Amino acid sequence: MSIIRPPAVAGTFYPADADILRSEIDGLIDAALHSDATQNAAIPKAIIVPHAGLMFSGAIAALGFATVRALKGQIKRILIIGPAHRMAFQGIALAKADGFATPLGNMRCDLMALQTALSLPQVQMLDDAHKLEHGLEIELPFIQRLFGETADIGIVPLLVSRCSPRQVGEVIEKLWGGPETLIVISSDLSHFHDYDTAKRMDGNTRRMIETFDAENIGSDDACGALPVAGMLLSARNRNMRIETLGMRNSGDVTGDKSRVVGYGAWALYEESNQPMTKPDSTEDNFAKATEDLIKAQGPAMLDLCRKSILHGLETGAPLHVSPGEVAPALAAPGACFVTLKKSGQLRGCIGSIIAHADLASDLCENAFKAAFRDPRFAGLSKDEINDDLELSISVLSPPHPFAFQDEADLIARLTPFEDGIILSDSNRRGLFLPQVWDQLPDPKDFVAHLKRKAGLPMDYWSNTMQAQRFITRGIAGRDVIPTGFWDA
Repeated sequence: MSIIRPPAVAGTFYPADADILRSEIDGLIDAALHSDATQNAAIPKAIIVPHAGLMFSGAIAALGFATVRALKGQIKRILIIGPAHRMAFQGIALAKADGFATPLGNMRCDLMALQTALSLPQVQMLDDAHKLEHGLEIELPFIQRLFGETADIGIVPLLVSRCSPRQVGEVIEKLWGGPETLIVISSDLSHFHDYDTAKRMDGNTRRMIETFDAENIGSDDACGALPVAGMLLSARNRNMRIETLGMRNSGDVTGDKSRVVGYGAWALYEESNQPMTKPDSTEDNFAKATEDLIKAQGPAMLDLCRKSILHGLETGAPLHVSPGEVAPALAAPGACFVTLKKSGQLRGCIGSIIAHADLASDLCENAFKAAFRDPRFAGLSKDEINDDLELSISVLSPPHPFAFQDEADLIARLTPFEDGIILSDSNRRGLFLPQVWDQLPDPKDFVAHLKRKAGLPMDYWSNTMQAQRFITRGIAGRDVIPTGFWDA
């Protein structure tokens, strides 16, 4: 028996009567087809469209869908990625459904694609997140009328909550496919500002989208900031071209300009010979370079830490290595943290926030300090050197200022399991590596405990509070040698 997710917003966001719905969608698409914005002969690989009620954002959404009209008969799979409005959760959620229903009929889910998505650790099955969600459902009637209500097209409905743009981009890349696959990113823009403020903010968001500035789009700019940013990362890496199709806000529709919501539509095209508008970001470069470094030198990095700890047991000092004794990549400047766990519990963790020495020396120094100089623990004893003692390395990106307006805004902007944060006020400072999210997955708890680590009360707040953000890439001894690591 098939499981069909029933319509949640038929009769509110769009008409529940099938004939009325057909008439409205057809009228919106017909008007869009007569717009100058949809006359480009090229066919997009992806579109960004809004998801408010049809009367508010339907005309803008239709501009996006009109640009892919030529795909009728060719398209077999459509990724629909939008933000979760109804509940917060970790990662990206799929619905436990074989299909999604609208008044125009059922659209089947591409179950193989869903299984492929589930192979990524950030993707989970979470039916409750989809039950009342409008952000994906509102796009389905456009798809049904544009490509045919009985067309054999599989949809991949993905709701994004607490994750990073990179993790969204990974899902997009995993399901990129060929000409048979279309990507629909569902997002409105700014929310509940006066008309002039919204126009200014949405204009800035347009600039960020047009320049592939995935790093600076936040939830204040677009409710679907994470899906949009993930799409921009993929587009930037693929040297795609982007075109703004249209923008407006609810004040343009209702005339009430006191508290408006912004809408925009964009088309993203493959096979562009133009140079990228924006080069890869420093953070992207760090992530890829460090992943390559760990792939090539991870065992050697772990071995340096292991030897430095064993050397410390014998001599009371860290191992010293010269640049000529290690690979050139390890002789370059680098900053790392070394973490020890015993029986799964923290046993020591020391590191460098900013590169001040070559990576090999930093590894040896921090491994020694984690074992023997962490003030929270007694020095490691020889009896503790066995398979129950785990060693892991985190290589840190340079920290960058992390802007926020207040504590609530800081909490809202955090990306669990990706962000490392340095929080400071006056001479108090605390640092959490991204691994801390494993113990404190709720951003509120993460911030509260980070304040405590900085020597501040957990409910403390000050207007002088500052934060810096960094990311890490790492490797653990058990990734390389499941047993016998200390005897290697």
